[in-house]
Amino acid sequence: MSANSPTLSNTTLLGHPRGLFLLFFVEMWERFSYYGMRALLVLYLVASTSPVPDSTGFVNAGRGWTKEEASVLYGWYTGLAYLLPMAGGIIADKWIGTHRSMVLGGIIIAVGHIVLAISGIGSLEHSDAGMSLFIFGLALIVIGTGHFKPCVSVMVGQLYEGKDPRRDGAFTIFYMGINLGAFLCAFVCGTLGEKVGWHWGFGSAAVGMIAGLALYLSLKPKLLQGIGEPQSNAPVTWKWIGWLPTAVLIAGVVGVSYHAGAFGLLQGAFNQLGSLGNWLVVGILLAAVVAAAMFTMKQELADRGPVASIFIFLTFNIFFWMAFEQAGSSMNVFANEKTDRHIGSWEVPATWLQSVNAGVIILMGSVFAALWVWLGKRKMNPSQPAKIGIGLLLLGAGFAVLTWGATTAVADGAKTGIGFLLMTYVLHTFGELCLSPTGLSYVTKAAPARYVSLLMGIWFLSSFVANLAGGLIASQVEKIEQGKIQLPWHFGGQADFFFLFVVTSVSAGTLILILTPWLKPLIGGRDD
Repeated sequence: MSANSPTLSNTTLLGHPRGLFLLFFVEMWERFSYYGMRALLVLYLVASTSPVPDSTGFVNAGRGWTKEEASVLYGWYTGLAYLLPMAGGIIADKWIGTHRSMVLGGIIIAVGHIVLAISGIGSLEHSDAGMSLFIFGLALIVIGTGHFKPCVSVMVGQLYEGKDPRRDGAFTIFYMGINLGAFLCAFVCGTLGEKVGWHWGFGSAAVGMIAGLALYLSLKPKLLQGIGEPQSNAPVTWKWIGWLPTAVLIAGVVGVSYHAGAFGLLQGAFNQLGSLGNWLVVGILLAAVVAAAMFTMKQELADRGPVASIFIFLTFNIFFWMAFEQAGSSMNVFANEKTDRHIGSWEVPATWLQSVNAGVIILMGSVFAALWVWLGKRKMNPSQPAKIGIGLLLLGAGFAVLTWGATTAVADGAKTGIGFLLMTYVLHTFGELCLSPTGLSYVTKAAPARYVSLLMGIWFLSSFVANLAGGLIASQVEKIEQGKIQLPWHFGGQADFFFLFVVTSVSAGTLILILTPWLKPLIGGRDD
């Protein structure tokens, strides 16, 4: 649907439909809640149950988990937040539409954060019951994100015709909204969590999500008429709200299962499989490849190439996000324990460094958006695979800087300068601006109209694999640092771990750049 449709206001802001900026703000508040939780999760889990009071006498007890346990939960939490959008996309496409799915997801996310806040009240703060309630809240957030995540991006795409030259710029502007929320949350959620109490930080994220929903519901009828409705044109009804108790029931089962010890039993059973477990993972990956091939062959002939390209690109997407998402786990812990964060006599909270990435996007997002437009007018705009390759190389460069910095923190008690981590985040952000917003835009252009929400969900599926793999790899950092796991290189300390991502990122980036001449015909001109 174009911006000139009679169902939309024809007025624009900065050359784009005003509805884009409404979606900008609602996504901003959802990302405020998500990244606020992301910044605190691992630090909360690994914090001592009996910490030494600081100079003011403040005590902020955590759960005393090992870094390995915390990284595994972080991987599953962030991974599932990207897996469930595939199911959410199907529900939106077939039954309730993207608008209702987004509202439903926002409500569930807000409830989840409220549950996290409650899990820190009184004796729950230290009890097993409180931890089980915490897991219940995490499950709610994951389910809510599954409903919310694929729908906002799809609605942005619905504002433009398929070949509208403003589309890539619109997604970059939208991506700045994501990062405005990610930038602000560290100063609010992070500060409250580290300096007032972990659960104050968790609860503050609910306020952001509620604010975003209120803004969206009040302005949607005026700015987004006809956008996000089910394709069947089913009449508006409140029956869709029945998905809410279903979400609470599913999350409740997860929380009760954790309390009963089922998670530990499953982990133990998988460990007992040994090499058979590795073959099981390989089998699942092969099954995914076969399923993708079958889905592609079912498409109309003209759609097969573009759909196949989506699956190919998301494979490289995995390598990018597997490394990038170390920001909330291994890099977050490195910032907390191995980085000198003092500016004079004041120490920067570790969570504040999570805002560097978002801050650079806010400053540079419009520059990159203008760059793609400028290059496009001159027929020089890099193809989608080339942008992915450039993004991966920049990511690898960032980890090369961090590897260098980590070599200065090998000795006991030694810490690296904060500049290494800052430069790493800047390079990672430049890579992200090349790969992520243009990737979202590409899916909405290349996907057949009836499968756009589903394929957007599948695009996020690659982030599930990446986040889970990244968390599982991060859980091995101490073993690598202690030499229990030997890598082909040896720089000492965590430098060995970070260099692993230099190898994977640069290798994947180089490969897709080599393959670009063969991938461009597959796209069929749909990245124009």
